[in-house]
Amino acid sequence: MKNLIVALILIFSLSLNAQRNPDNDYWNSWRYTPKKGMVAEFESAVAKKMQKFNATPETAMFTYKIVTGRNSGTYERVESMKYPKDYDKDRSAEGEYWAKNVDPLVEKSSGQLRWDRINGATLNWDPENPGTPSRYLERTTYDVKPGKVTHFRRFMARVTKILEKRGAKDTRLMFRCISGSSENMFVVVRGWNNYQDDWGMRDLETTFREDYNEEFGWGTFEEDLQNFRDSLESWGEMTETMELVPSLTTGMMN
Repeated sequence: MKNLIVALILIFSLSLNAQRNPDNDYWNSWRYTPKKGMVAEFESAVAKKMQKFNATPETAMFTYKIVTGRNSGTYERVESMKYPKDYDKDRSAEGEYWAKNVDPLVEKSSGQLRWDRINGATLNWDPENPGTPSRYLERTTYDVKPGKVTHFRRFMARVTKILEKRGAKDTRLMFRCISGSSENMFVVVRGWNNYQDDWGMRDLETTFREDYNEEFGWGTFEEDLQNFRDSLESWGEMTETMELVPSLTTGMMN
């Protein structure tokens, strides 16, 4: 029992520290499904809220609309690159405005999720100069088994390294949920602007598998891929395609 208590205290301390590391950037996300027949009213109300509360780089938000899968028609709103000090700011007026003007138009919502961006699985994205959001996103959610996170993260980090080596041009970021859902939930986001873009890996003389094994050792790709597959829960992978809504994105609003 004593060992169990110590372990629980350690886990709690690590989780609390993960949300307070001043060097990490955290991202917040919300999902909203408008009431049937009220999409235009929802977008209008959110746009007015954006103009009032999210018109500066410090308060910026961007919005995507899910276009595939069971969540099609749902909006995902994101705040990027927040730091611990940002969570101390008084945002009650913003919340009150949303509750009064937008909530009545919402059929269902997810509540806030907080995410820790993982540097080792970031590709073609510079936090010092993030640029404008990609027009399209492919968002894959992974639910990882307890005790298998190391296998999952190792494969993802190595895949990112090989993609960089092969000259991939699309943007990729990985996040781990730190509040609002399971800490074993990860999201990988791939962004691009045109479906016909050259992602930078055409006409290469070697395959991805060959580059992976050359970098990490013969047979490593097969071993890491199997460990990755074994690390996921049976329901543990879902991909959605999303499209940017400029009118609900800071710096792109009409």
